[in-house]
Amino acid sequence: MKNTALLLLCGLVGAPGAVSQPQESPAIDGYVTRVASKTEFDVNGYRVLCSAGTQTTIGQLQSKEVLSYQGCPPEKPYLGEPMKIYGSVKKKEQAIEAERIEAQPVVRGEITGSAVIDALPSLDSAGAPPGGLMVRADGYRILIGSATTIAWDPPPNSLAAVVPGDWIEYKGKQRADGIIVAESAKLSRTYVSDSDKKLHKKYDFVDPNDPTKGVRVLTGTIRPYPDAAMQARVSAIGDRLVPAYQRALPDTDPAKINFRFLVVDKKHWHDALTLAGGIILVPRQVVERMQNDSQLATVLADNISCLLEKQPDRDIPASVELTAVGVGADVVGIFVPGVGLAATAAGISEEEMVIKAEQQSGRVSIGLLRDAGYDIDQAPVAWWLLAANKPEPTSRILLPYRAAYVYRALGENWQKPAAVPSQP
Repeated sequence: MKNTALLLLCGLVGAPGAVSQPQESPAIDGYVTRVASKTEFDVNGYRVLCSAGTQTTIGQLQSKEVLSYQGCPPEKPYLGEPMKIYGSVKKKEQAIEAERIEAQPVVRGEITGSAVIDALPSLDSAGAPPGGLMVRADGYRILIGSATTIAWDPPPNSLAAVVPGDWIEYKGKQRADGIIVAESAKLSRTYVSDSDKKLHKKYDFVDPNDPTKGVRVLTGTIRPYPDAAMQARVSAIGDRLVPAYQRALPDTDPAKINFRFLVVDKKHWHDALTLAGGIILVPRQVVERMQNDSQLATVLADNISCLLEKQPDRDIPASVELTAVGVGADVVGIFVPGVGLAATAAGISEEEMVIKAEQQSGRVSIGLLRDAGYDIDQAPVAWWLLAANKPEPTSRILLPYRAAYVYRALGENWQKPAAVPSQP
């Protein structure tokens, strides 16, 4: 895919919060956020108290039937399963006495996108036709088969020549196991423009041999936070998350991203910040707020994904976003003026582009977490914890949009038994 622009900022971008439901609506309308058993689970962070008097309905998408049961759900819910809960909310107990539970079927329509292929999962048990190919891209497993209309921008010029790091533009329908069966696919090599190469060099360490001297931005220098142990932990987790295909590229390959991770002291940042040269700036308070390595890995994987998915339709104008989140003047200049014009010309609002970018990096990061052996169920918890202005337990934070979307992605793409492990 020939791209001439590069997304320069990931994180530090606001997204809409959870929308409260009117009182005449279900008490809770959201996703399963914790599962212990079929009688003990949470929806949107609220413990669902079901009993023999609870009515449970399960919608069947294919037959359009609704199965009704008396009592708790007959099967253990899965993380990210969409549910509506009717009943009385007990705010102090962070619970709801469920009169009715409606398990919603996942509506799987047509999906289109454009992304880098970051892994080639196994085709075993995936039902692939002879000569087919499974790729993982855009946070999905995409099956290219004999019925797929394929366009080539050679190289590659055959499915056998497709490798991680190539790009795919796809359209297809998602199966119940989360796999997208591609109706069409265009495959091409990664293209790095001269302007991209210049940006990679522009936003780098003041002294590449001495990171303690800080990172260049147009307004000056951002220096590292002086905690060697914290820096070592962040770097170790970040290095482990970089996709295998990227690590295997020679340093002379223009497609190679020189990922580096630097802890900084920026109290007003609520996420990490990604620079064009591959440096990811991680605020120390983000590191301190994460409860385990899997949550910290989520933040790093999300920002790694932003650089992997360097697509023109995700460029974000600086002035609007910096004003919207109030990150301060010290990062102005990380953007390139005018990079948001593509969005305006396409009739897409800047807010829609921000949401689209966060959704994609959220989906893609789940695959990186799985490859590195981290607990993907912790991914939405990380964004939940970061939604508050100060450290709070999730029980005291309204489920934010970003966390809710990752729960949805987990439920739709990775919670089914047919989900196959990737083989980068």
